[in-house]
Amino acid sequence: MKAFYSLFEEVSSTKRRSTVKTRIILLMAGFALLIATLMSYVSYELISYFQRKTTIQATEFNLQLVSHIIEQDLLNLSVLAMNSSTNSSTNALLKQYFTSPEASPMDAVKAFNAMQEAFRVNPSNGYVRRIIVTDHNSKFLQVDNAVGTSLPLNIHNISTLPGLTEDSYEEWERVIADPLSSTSTIPFVLPIYGDRSVRIGTVYLLANVSVVTDKLRGYALPEGAQLFLKLGDQYYSISEGKIGPAPSEFLISAYEQEDSSAQFTDLLLFTADGKSQVAVSYPVRTGVTLTQTLSRQQFVPQVNIWLLMVLGVVILVIVLSAIITYYLTRTISLPVEKLKKRIDKIAQGNFLIDRNIEWNSELGDVGRGINRLSQDMVTLMEKRLADEKQKQDLEYRMLQSQINPHFLYNTLNSIKWMATLQNATGIAEMTTSLSRLLRSIAKDPRKLVPLRDEIALLDDYFLIQGYRYGSNITLEKHIEEEELLHCLIPRFTLQPLVENAIFHGIEPKGKGDIILSIERCAPNDIQVSLADNGIGMSEESIAKVFSSGEQGANGLLENMGLRSVHERLRLTFGENYGLSIQSIPNQYTKMMLRLPFRKDLL
Repeated sequence: MKAFYSLFEEVSSTKRRSTVKTRIILLMAGFALLIATLMSYVSYELISYFQRKTTIQATEFNLQLVSHIIEQDLLNLSVLAMNSSTNSSTNALLKQYFTSPEASPMDAVKAFNAMQEAFRVNPSNGYVRRIIVTDHNSKFLQVDNAVGTSLPLNIHNISTLPGLTEDSYEEWERVIADPLSSTSTIPFVLPIYGDRSVRIGTVYLLANVSVVTDKLRGYALPEGAQLFLKLGDQYYSISEGKIGPAPSEFLISAYEQEDSSAQFTDLLLFTADGKSQVAVSYPVRTGVTLTQTLSRQQFVPQVNIWLLMVLGVVILVIVLSAIITYYLTRTISLPVEKLKKRIDKIAQGNFLIDRNIEWNSELGDVGRGINRLSQDMVTLMEKRLADEKQKQDLEYRMLQSQINPHFLYNTLNSIKWMATLQNATGIAEMTTSLSRLLRSIAKDPRKLVPLRDEIALLDDYFLIQGYRYGSNITLEKHIEEEELLHCLIPRFTLQPLVENAIFHGIEPKGKGDIILSIERCAPNDIQVSLADNGIGMSEESIAKVFSSGEQGANGLLENMGLRSVHERLRLTFGENYGLSIQSIPNQYTKMMLRLPFRKDLL
């Protein structure tokens, strides 16, 4: 029968261990599935992020490269126009031709030759459709880059040129059709200044749109992407080497999911027909910007790479999970069994330390904790016995020193009435004050009292000291407002301050004054100050007050010193409150209490 019972226990134990092992296997399988899912999601997001980042950076690089080339040509064309606008030899000849009453045809020829020379040496002159200078009256000069494909310019059709007015000013702000030819152009219009910065005419330069489109001939634009040119506030679509109007209805907003890597690049979100596309925008120059939209296909990661990565991660997680499961099943059962046996011995009263359960692992930490628990239990039992013995000694001493408070109060009242009958008013007042002090100490259970009650207790204490020192000490009270007297303060807080001021400040000097001040120091805080004109305190003495060795004076409340007052205030109200001391030796000492203005207990 015993053998059968033993076999049953062994089978039951095996089943329990198998259950734990099964739980570990299920837990690790679930963990592997969770990790594989998370890694698949994270890998997809990472690949998408880097795909998006790489696509944006590549677009930024391409736009920067093209923009810098276009910028150089636009800069050359701007210099060509400004050569006639501001101080230069061409400008001087134009001023002579436009403003001089004695201007001759030869002056016009000289100015025209200067314009042609500036046009000839300009490296970007091939993109100039025409450049015109005029005084808006009857004089004008033109350099036409394709005379055979253009109508002749004359006084009658010069007004048909868009933007050529007496006050016009324009720098690459729009695309217009040249009315004298079939060319799409970008105007650049500047004023011509004469003496004293007076406008005497206009430079009108029409640049062929090929200044932009020629640089984009080899530009690889992905499927679904679009290329835009922004001139001023207007967007134009660039397609197949032509610049046309952009879609009339689309919204532009900032794209905040990514940050551009280049300093001047902007990331935008183009929305049209309910569909949004990320766009990369790079400025060619002021007022001229190239923008390319990115199709959604460019952001989609390559599925093959992602599947291979996910498959590798899943296989790795499964292998690691299998290794961890095998390791746990081999390394947990035996240590747990030893820990269980050790706990059973402790329960039976065996508190000896077993170093064999202190392995170099987390279970070893548990074993060390069990050994410490054994030691602590032994120490606790020994301390319990010592406390019981000390308790018996204290109870015996309390029985020896016990005095009936009622007998003490009745005796003090009898002394007071005898002193009153014999006209000894000083003895009666001292006895009454002492009786109130002892009753407050013995019977008042409150830890916090209104400031009014604390001052009343201080008055009783000072009355007793007044009879001792006579007129050598005085106490003045300055209260900012009566409402402050309702503020709560720990009992016996002011008395140690006055006791310290009398014994350590005024008594060595022979006589002195004490001033108690109560005032607000913040909307919800008050300050209670106690100042005396005694011998003062040095910095070392002040530091010693707040050190652990400071003790109270041997007065009414022994061992209730200044440090105790400071610690009680901090424990009661918080770290922002407490006692501070200011003093100058041989002049004064000022002790300040900072309290929260509370009327009720929280």
